[in-house]
Amino acid sequence: MISVVIPLFNKAHTIKNTLRSVLDQTFQDFEVVIVDDGSTDDGVNVIRNFTNDERVRIIQQLNQGVSVARNKGVEQAIYNYIAFLDGDDKWLPTYLETLAKAINDYPDAAMYCCAGIVENSRDNSHVLRVAKKYQGVTREIDFFENPHVFLHTSATIVSKEKFNQTVGFPVGMKRNQDYALFFSLAFTGPVIYCGFPLSVYVGEVEGQATSTPLENMLKHVVNRHNIVYGNWKNSLLKNKTYIVFTKYELRHLIMFLLEKNKIDSVKYLIDKLDKGLINNFYGLEKYFYTHKNFKLFSIFLIKISKAKWRLNGYPFIGQN
Repeated sequence: MISVVIPLFNKAHTIKNTLRSVLDQTFQDFEVVIVDDGSTDDGVNVIRNFTNDERVRIIQQLNQGVSVARNKGVEQAIYNYIAFLDGDDKWLPTYLETLAKAINDYPDAAMYCCAGIVENSRDNSHVLRVAKKYQGVTREIDFFENPHVFLHTSATIVSKEKFNQTVGFPVGMKRNQDYALFFSLAFTGPVIYCGFPLSVYVGEVEGQATSTPLENMLKHVVNRHNIVYGNWKNSLLKNKTYIVFTKYELRHLIMFLLEKNKIDSVKYLIDKLDKGLINNFYGLEKYFYTHKNFKLFSIFLIKISKAKWRLNGYPFIGQN
């Protein structure tokens, strides 16, 4: 019923724990498609020595990046529901059982998101990642109330049919490729949220892609926003909350850049984003953001707009 897609690149030290968490699921109607993206470590042999389960398939390719690996996994999957899992993350035993019930209850959904736990591998600390507004329930949501609360790649299952209506994970993007896909998928059908923390994101892992300074990610951020906005324009039902959230998200980014005195980065952002998207901002607002004499005033305006956004009652992690 569910195809688990795991991209693998130099995760020999973590893949056994990841795979064990899949094989130990209470729900057993699944296959595992592992796409080795040209690893230079012993990860493939670790898998072969760990299990001979016939449901586990390994596909090997030259290194082409995580987007190509995930897309290949979806292409090779035999089931219509795709559960993504990274090679250093884990699931609690009832993750697939809970999501399978959500699929059964909401079979026409495009995407199923689940709450989770953030685990620090260095000190073994744990933090819940759950929208308390929806804690303990499974229900349809307006995804763009706050996608960053609902979404994590290793806590997401998608309909393969809906996935194939998109371009998949954009190839060539080093960051934000997951947002580009999942935000776009949210335009193709309902999104279901399971407010049970059953996925585990493991951070501070050796060899993990480290966080990149935000100003160095702008090319990918712009690319993601332009892809998603283009898909929103082409969607049959225009989700109005998407525009509200995107203005909030972009203002938050602009405020960060202004606080770092990155005026040139703000100008780059405004210049490269789709003009239709930028035109959702007021004309004077754009002028203030790109002139350093108005930096403090701009930050003040953005904080006011963020406070107004929060009055909508949209969910936050740790907030009722």
